[in-house]
Amino acid sequence: MRRCTWAAVAAAGLAAMAWAGAAAADEPGLGNAVYSPYVKNGITEIEVRGGRLTGGADDGDSGVVVELEHGFSDRLSLALVTELEDGVGERRKVDAIGLEAVSYFGQIPGVGVDVGGYLEYEQRIHNESGVLESKILLAKQTGRLETLVNLIAQQPLTDRPGEGATAFGYAAQSTLDAGRNLRLGVQAFGDLGSSRSFGGHQSHFVGPVAKWEVRPSGRAGEIELEAAYLFAAGAARHDTDGQVRLALEWEKRF
Repeated sequence: MRRCTWAAVAAAGLAAMAWAGAAAADEPGLGNAVYSPYVKNGITEIEVRGGRLTGGADDGDSGVVVELEHGFSDRLSLALVTELEDGVGERRKVDAIGLEAVSYFGQIPGVGVDVGGYLEYEQRIHNESGVLESKILLAKQTGRLETLVNLIAQQPLTDRPGEGATAFGYAAQSTLDAGRNLRLGVQAFGDLGSSRSFGGHQSHFVGPVAKWEVRPSGRAGEIELEAAYLFAAGAARHDTDGQVRLALEWEKRF
């Protein structure tokens, strides 16, 4: 295994935060993740992830999320989440903070699909409402192939006219173990409409993804790097060609 110093990890994290500055919550995928239903008991994880739109009218729009998570049992993990915003001509600032929980429910008998649940309360800071987000987390292992599917619902906690509809979406990923701690596959994010207008012509992003795990010597924990380029599809093609995504995760048992 290649050696990796703490300085390199910190530098990569700071670079990811600087690269993904402005939040663009209206496009699926930016700053988001495809969640697994599995929980790692006793493991603490720090993750920095972000995405940047390329081409079109929204070229340069980006989002970044910093997440601190701990597995309290084989069934439950809790995390603190911070979203950063950096609009054009503005200084970077915290846009929202949140608390999320992931729970592993078990495997569907005879099907081999593992099921979990995700619940997050996010409080937007700049005179906006809070948001309650829930996800059904599904995972299927078939030999070296792993497939993850998240079904998402977001409910703004507001009484402002026109802002209270529940929004639906999805995140999905299928990766193959390519050896040498490398996984290659396809990743996708998309909108499914809302409680007022479900389905129809929505925004989607899909493209190749690579994940690489590094296990430094000693007791430094484990590092996972992720890189993807997702092509715009559906309504998203009106404003952009696609998005570049990067993520850096470090985990350790304390």
